[in-house]
Amino acid sequence: MKSFFRCLIVIFLVFLFGCQKQQQTLTEAEKEAVKKEVKEQFNKLVSALNQKNAEEWSENYSKDEFLSAIVSTDYYATRSAWVDLIKNYFSQRERQKVESVEVRVTALTPDLALMTSEEKSEMWLTGGKDIKSKHVFTMIWKKEQGGWKILHSHESWIDEQIN
Repeated sequence: MKSFFRCLIVIFLVFLFGCQKQQQTLTEAEKEAVKKEVKEQFNKLVSALNQKNAEEWSENYSKDEFLSAIVSTDYYATRSAWVDLIKNYFSQRERQKVESVEVRVTALTPDLALMTSEEKSEMWLTGGKDIKSKHVFTMIWKKEQGGWKILHSHESWIDEQIN
């Protein structure tokens, strides 16, 4: 009888520990792959910004798991509100140029990454103003079925008026 209970306890423990999600440790090669993939996707986002292509830009944000976006101190809890805001911003600009200065990616798991970046940007507004800015992003990226998507973003900048 004792051996039966011992076996039962061992089987229970195997199931208990076998069903728990194990902490994922990434190899250096896996970390580098995540960094490369996220940077490549971020470059596509910057390209969409430079084209003022709101549809292409918005494809970088998760449709299923969007958490939030913060621009300066304004908080957006829904993807649709965030996309609408950016479309409005783009409509007020003749053109814009965003140039990445530094992009840092930290792989958290094989499908989750933290990215911070610094950019130089210049905007030519429809009203005739030109604005140069130092810009920064903080983003949480997740690898979904359709590729790397942004779950959360925060951006800030300091403007320097030209005209």
